[in-house]
Amino acid sequence: MGRDSQRKLKPRVRNHRPVYSPEEGDEGPRNPLEAAQKIEGQWVVEGGLASRLFQKSALGKPLSGGKLSLQPAELMFCHWHRHLPLPSGDWVVQQMTTDALFMHRCAALEAVRDGGEKVVLFNSLSDEHKVNCITGTWALRWNRNQHPSRDEPLAQVRWFGSQDSVNWRELLEWGAAVQAQNHKAEILVVDGEFDVTIYRLGLEQIAGEMALPHLGESTMAGLAQSWDGRKESHNGVFMAMGKEHWPLPTVGVAQMNGTWLNSVEAEWLEHLLNEVALSKLGHLYSDLLSRGLLCRPGFKYGCRWRLYCEPMDEAHAPWLLSPEDEAPSNWDGACLAVRLAAGVHKKWLCALHGEEWQYLSIERILIGRD
Repeated sequence: MGRDSQRKLKPRVRNHRPVYSPEEGDEGPRNPLEAAQKIEGQWVVEGGLASRLFQKSALGKPLSGGKLSLQPAELMFCHWHRHLPLPSGDWVVQQMTTDALFMHRCAALEAVRDGGEKVVLFNSLSDEHKVNCITGTWALRWNRNQHPSRDEPLAQVRWFGSQDSVNWRELLEWGAAVQAQNHKAEILVVDGEFDVTIYRLGLEQIAGEMALPHLGESTMAGLAQSWDGRKESHNGVFMAMGKEHWPLPTVGVAQMNGTWLNSVEAEWLEHLLNEVALSKLGHLYSDLLSRGLLCRPGFKYGCRWRLYCEPMDEAHAPWLLSPEDEAPSNWDGACLAVRLAAGVHKKWLCALHGEEWQYLSIERILIGRD
């Protein structure tokens, strides 16, 4: 195993997000700040503190009289990063009583704001920015050198727990609507130890350079004759037409001086020859072929297909694809699929069918470095 086996790699420090209490001797600033007060159901700070929190960090929603309203998750962020005392010693427990997801919301907000990005929760947005939010949006995000008072937002943000179910169709519709606003669509996933992973959604216009060739009458006749003599096998068929005569370079696999078609490829070819109706999966395969793509099994990558834009001996596959029916059912599974794809330098796609096929991509990002 060599020297590398003797190296000791230092584990990263986990963020336990402690609650500080001067009553228990925790150190604080020399001139402690005044805690937020609950006024008409809102947590409010005022004076110079209110101005600094909003002007420098875009935290909270300005109120009349120089006051600032903070959402509970924003107040908690200010406690961790701006030395703001909590309103009471049992304040966290009180929040958990009224909101079982309080800790998760706080972890999600803290994860994206910790590096300086400005993330403003929906209820703290101005009316001008609220009207551009798509249903389901939790917050808007600005870069660290921007401010909501003068700049347009960069992204719309949602958060989920790692074991939450994934509604791929709803996610596609949300992502498409967000992109229509010229915003990026971002997802925060909070896991069981309150670590947060950040993903970006995209609608991919996938296409390749291997368009299906035009098949003349004689070629179609030869294919039909070979099809009639096909040999059924395990999950596919064998056709006694070798690579040198096979007219469809993006369909089938050359084997034993003939061509092997898996069940989906065989269905597509029978549709081509005899106009047999396609299944939903066969329809998806047909759409991918029409886009000039080469589909190869994705078994080794936990998906239906890996997709090539160019011949396999010239380039790697840029995408891994799963149809909606085969896509992960929760965010634990989605994280695994995206992580595996990234590990082999590919992008993971979910294919969904409406009036036409659409391809939703998910990739992991690091805020501030993307």
